[in-house]
Amino acid sequence: MRTFIASASSLFIILFCLCVDCYAAGPGPCAGQNNRLVVDTARHLLRICQGGSEIQQFRVSLGRGGIDKTRRGDDKTPLGEYPLGNPKPSPRFGTFIPIGYPTPAQHAEGYSGGDVGVHGPSHIYTWFENIKSDWTLGCIAVGSGHDISAIAQWVKEHRGSKILIR
Repeated sequence: MRTFIASASSLFIILFCLCVDCYAAGPGPCAGQNNRLVVDTARHLLRICQGGSEIQQFRVSLGRGGIDKTRRGDDKTPLGEYPLGNPKPSPRFGTFIPIGYPTPAQHAEGYSGGDVGVHGPSHIYTWFENIKSDWTLGCIAVGSGHDISAIAQWVKEHRGSKILIR
């Protein structure tokens, strides 16, 4: 009987800790995000969020200058929420999805730059399966042509979608 009580107590403690741990972790990265790409810059992940759920995720490379772009030429990836433009062909990256950086409010604050987007790997580096370092001039790059095609298709199907980079 003591063994049963000890086992039950241990099981209760383990389950309690797991529940507390899940609660502490908070909602998932797509909670409350409808029709958005969400980029987690710390984890180098781009998630497709639809209806508050994650549809797919991709490893990404960011700007070689880091994050929090404020000016043209700083090689940083911007932070914030931006509209997504229509995917278009790119001779260098296969497909390029424009990001509406800077926003009008950022422009009024003196932010500069442009031509920021989500794209595939440079055709020079197509033999890389997974990009492991930050190499872009401020864009968000996925590791394969297949990845950018899947993202571009989703953006085309969900006109007016946005990207949240945090």
